[in-house]
Amino acid sequence: MIREPSVKKVLYWCDQCNVPLIGRTCACKTRTREVPLLQPYDVRPALAADMALIRRLLAERFGDVPLPHVVLLNKTGGTDRADLVIVHGERFGWLTFDPVSRKFSLDIAPEALSYILPHATRGIIDLEAEPAVIAHRGRIGGKRFPLKDPVPDGTVIVAYKNRFGTGVVRDGQVRVKDLAPITPRTRSNPDWEVVIEKNRYHLKNLERNAIRTIKKHMNDRPCVNVSFSGGKDSTAVLHLARKAGVEKAFFIDTGIELPETVEFVASQGVEIIQKGGDFFQAVEKAGPPGKDHRWCCKLLKLHPLKIYLAGTGPCVTIQGNRWYESWNRAELDETSQNPANPLQLNISPIRSWRALEVFLYLWWQKVPINPLYDMGLERIGCYLCPAALESEYEGLRVMHPELTDRWDEFLIRWAEKNGLPEAYHRWGLWRWRALPPKMRELCREWGIGVNDDFTLKEDPARKRAEVATTKTMETHKPAPPAETEFTPDQIRKDFPILGDIIYLDNAATSFSPEPVVNAFVEFEHNYRANVGRGVHRLTRIATQRYWHAHEKVARFIGGEAGLTVFTKNATEAINMVAQGLSWKPGDRVVTTILEHHSNLLPWRMLAKQGVALDVIGIDADYELDLAALEKILSGGSVRLVAVTHASNVLGVVTPIQKIANLCREHGALFLVDGAQSLPHMPVNVRDLGCDFLCFAGHKMFGPTGTGVLWMRDLLLEPPTLGGGMVTSVTVEGYDPAEGYQRYEAGTPNVGGGIALGVAVDYLAAIGMEKIHRHEERLTARLIEGLSAIDGVTVYAGKDPHTRIGVVSFTIDGIHPQEVAQMLDEEADIMVRSGHHCCQPLMEHLGLPEGTVRASMAAYTTEQEIDLLIAAVDEISRGR
Repeated sequence: MIREPSVKKVLYWCDQCNVPLIGRTCACKTRTREVPLLQPYDVRPALAADMALIRRLLAERFGDVPLPHVVLLNKTGGTDRADLVIVHGERFGWLTFDPVSRKFSLDIAPEALSYILPHATRGIIDLEAEPAVIAHRGRIGGKRFPLKDPVPDGTVIVAYKNRFGTGVVRDGQVRVKDLAPITPRTRSNPDWEVVIEKNRYHLKNLERNAIRTIKKHMNDRPCVNVSFSGGKDSTAVLHLARKAGVEKAFFIDTGIELPETVEFVASQGVEIIQKGGDFFQAVEKAGPPGKDHRWCCKLLKLHPLKIYLAGTGPCVTIQGNRWYESWNRAELDETSQNPANPLQLNISPIRSWRALEVFLYLWWQKVPINPLYDMGLERIGCYLCPAALESEYEGLRVMHPELTDRWDEFLIRWAEKNGLPEAYHRWGLWRWRALPPKMRELCREWGIGVNDDFTLKEDPARKRAEVATTKTMETHKPAPPAETEFTPDQIRKDFPILGDIIYLDNAATSFSPEPVVNAFVEFEHNYRANVGRGVHRLTRIATQRYWHAHEKVARFIGGEAGLTVFTKNATEAINMVAQGLSWKPGDRVVTTILEHHSNLLPWRMLAKQGVALDVIGIDADYELDLAALEKILSGGSVRLVAVTHASNVLGVVTPIQKIANLCREHGALFLVDGAQSLPHMPVNVRDLGCDFLCFAGHKMFGPTGTGVLWMRDLLLEPPTLGGGMVTSVTVEGYDPAEGYQRYEAGTPNVGGGIALGVAVDYLAAIGMEKIHRHEERLTARLIEGLSAIDGVTVYAGKDPHTRIGVVSFTIDGIHPQEVAQMLDEEADIMVRSGHHCCQPLMEHLGLPEGTVRASMAAYTTEQEIDLLIAAVDEISRGR
């Protein structure tokens, strides 16, 4: 049962003044009577659209029947909208919406006949003229009779021997309810101003108690604010809070609010917090939210709220929650700790108010109200919220077709994709993951299958197979941004996996956009074949596109003059250099303490061939010790210098051109590990001055299992021999191919290579300079935010112009793995923890347990960075 004072189960009515009362007494001092209400007892005024609807339904059935100014609605249970209509303090009828027929109906109550009969000009059945009734002997009430003339289905007035009652016509028959003598009645017709005047004493008490509650708790935390939604309840609370001396208020724009609400919020001088995520991107992955599965609230409300609270710190938030809004608020206390945001203590000063009290208070105080109420909405919020009614959504189709059309299109497509019946979207069954009893009964009535877990059964006839796109790869480029600066919103639609998560582990692997995925699928579906062998059409297509992908990658790095070889990753590319050069005892290799294990272990293995390895260090600002490098090079016998372009732990960019100059001066070959630089900044091998560039495709929007080795000259012996890497073979020997084929023996990852070509086209279309500037801003924002948190230590390059979007940090007293797990489980933020395959660097930094690492990509947003900062702050506070 809902927990509330027993007085709230009834409405008081003054028959002398003919007005509803929110307390036992009327200003006229006349004795009042009780009007029983139905659960959940949340009585409210009928507003402009409600009144127009009731008048229309009355007119359609009975003619021009007048309504008084004061009409109340008592929400009740049903398959959709179901309101008990109260007129003159009596039951007038039931206003309902049928989600199947998409129509409203008004079933009048017997108590309404005294007011309707004097004006009714149609909708009356005279039972004395019906043959079936004439032939019947006995009681009429409760019986069903066939009608001689057709009558539209619905509620009717029945007359029989000076008695009247109501009946329901269906399929040519009328079912008669009780009949009784009816005396026409007229009552005074006060307006809402009179109602307010008669309730003034009670309204003053409500206001006094609410303000007292606010003042009692507003100093419980260092700051206080109002959570404003644009609805009537939060409007009342905002007005009360301002009377109590609270000025600060905020509104979270979910991105799927109605424009009238956003405009109304702005007019109230409330701070608007921009949306925390893209609902339409998330829904493609997660599916429609439901009343029993409201994943959207976390994405669109709780995440931005967490960011906002991180800026305000511990606070008291005054909210408009009421007992009667929903069952889960029926036990709401005066104060409550927000379980999702420990920084927030929520105060509910109007928790015992019904909607009637809220409207009367706002009208009494002449406070502006969201215009959507008068337009027919009873619940203000996201226009496609599953908690709304289908009746409201039907009205929105008229008010805002530009909004509902998009949602309708998605629901239809989702239903077809999953083989769900049309009722899923036509009746609003999408609003539940597991259907409640009332909707299961509706499905049973109409023959719609329901599973044992109360989900809808699939309709095999409607199952639509997913058809891979067959657009050519040349059309897979994103449109060049029109703005001067790139924003991730321009591309996030291409990454549906991002919908309901915050992915900050891009240094490990990035996601592939839809054009890359489609290119891979296109290969598998349309022209899967080996390359360089055979003459049939499929192999010709595959060979041409695979070759073309090499050209694209070469062009992307300015390496047309060298040789671009596809590998399975950057690790394999580095190992090809280690195994392909001719080493002799006494040769030396130089690398750095910053290196990933992939640019360290291959050189360690050369010790078996008598090759020595030197590792140069870094200073306190994580900059390479170039003096040490020059000293080693001056000693002679250095065959190769292998250096990362950017650290996958610290994000620092190494001075590649200076190192290249030193290598040229001393005759050493130069290898650059570009695994972390290629996805984040412009890279041109002519500028680098290197002999080898190695990088991975899966870190730069390409598929896994793809990588690149670029060589200035053919300095390497092929590490693998076999088919495809030769021009001819004899018993005595072979002639190797001249191009990249020499280093790609066997069947390569054809589809992956082609898709990698699409990935570099995708990045080039955005512009690597724009991506770098975007990530530079995000990195500075993250470093600044994390550095301000007590107990957090940040490990990142100091110069904003020589770092990429990789930031490592630790929280005092908490293991990095535990931090990463908490971020995932509590905030849907995915980061990396541990040594990041750089254990020697971790030992050098004195971090035996490693760090937490957040790494960005072009699709990373400021909001995601802010949420990470807020979540880390929350973890640090609780350590």
